[in-house]
Amino acid sequence: MGYNINQSLAAEFDTGLLWNSADKIGTNSLSSIGQSFDTYTIPVLANLIYRIPMKGPWSSYVGLGVGGAATILVFNLNGSDLTDCNFVFAYQAEAGLRYKLSQNASLGIAYDFLGTTDPGWNLQTIGAPTTFYHLKEKGFYTHSITLSFTWDF
Repeated sequence: MGYNINQSLAAEFDTGLLWNSADKIGTNSLSSIGQSFDTYTIPVLANLIYRIPMKGPWSSYVGLGVGGAATILVFNLNGSDLTDCNFVFAYQAEAGLRYKLSQNASLGIAYDFLGTTDPGWNLQTIGAPTTFYHLKEKGFYTHSITLSFTWDF
């Protein structure tokens, strides 16, 4: 979702979902010992997009975004789900190129980089003995290339 401030500048709201799963810790397969480890990242960003003026049907843009990301960890330990969530700083850079097929349709290719600061989670088992876990990761860095078809109405 966004708003065109003028012909060259736009502001937009951007979100999504990233899922990562670990299948091993060291050389140990998690599934062989009845465990799983998944992280979910939901970025919530405000972006500024600058459209670079070009002649003809081509257009290009660059953008920067800042905001935060909800990071969720789900650690299944022998059939018991241990879950925690926190919110960390997130940032984004993007660049793209579009070709206008008609008044309402265009094809595009874009590169996006998304980064977060270091998330951490606190987990606790229920029952005897109670065990506490504190897990910390370095920030997430995601690179993506997107092909798009856009229909304006």
